[in-house]
Amino acid sequence: MKFDDMKLQVARGRMSRREFVQLSLVAGLTVATAESLFTQTVRATPKKGGTFKAAIGHGSTTDSLDPATWENSFTGDIGSGVIGDPLVEIDQNNNIVPALAESYEPSNGASKWVYKLRKGVTFHNGKTMTADDVVASYNHHRGKDTKSAVKSAVKIIKDVKADGPNTVIFELESGSADFPDVTSDYHLIVYPANGDGTIAWQKGIATGAFELESYNPGVNLKAKSVFEKGIPIGVFA
Repeated sequence: MKFDDMKLQVARGRMSRREFVQLSLVAGLTVATAESLFTQTVRATPKKGGTFKAAIGHGSTTDSLDPATWENSFTGDIGSGVIGDPLVEIDQNNNIVPALAESYEPSNGASKWVYKLRKGVTFHNGKTMTADDVVASYNHHRGKDTKSAVKSAVKIIKDVKADGPNTVIFELESGSADFPDVTSDYHLIVYPANGDGTIAWQKGIATGAFELESYNPGVNLKAKSVFEKGIPIGVFA
């Protein structure tokens, strides 16, 4: 067995120290060298569990989990990057990539956009995300009475409606090839819809990689990984 394969088995917890040393001796290494290699491999192996902390600029005691009010880097980062997701995102190469939507296609001169949602996405409370949640989340930022910080960007949307549980149709005031950029805005995360067409943002229950545990505006936010409950805890301050 090659050393790289042996180290991989150690990293995966499938080879003991004794086995590693014995195979290393057969390969002509000394006990001391084998022990050193084993220790280095174990120390380099990621371990589950623990807590990490991140310091984020800005933040205010007047901040809220209401996405319409987000106006600084703290709320933007924890809203779209921690507890929630938009329909699409901008990757490290400045390209638009799918997030909650798996595809988005224009028609009618780009005055109509059809977004197909990923199936099986759930909110932190276990509720399945549907097109109705997307419609309500967008309408939260639309209308003459809204005070949303993203109101001017979504003004181009003439109508947004659900076409079944996994399809959202946007009708625009005019053709726009750049409309997917709008739907990547950090304010436009998807929250669960209430029965009256509003969204339930008060508890921070969304679709992000971390489930909210506590939030002290202007101080910190604590959230738990949803991939493996309890691993890890993120503290954002």
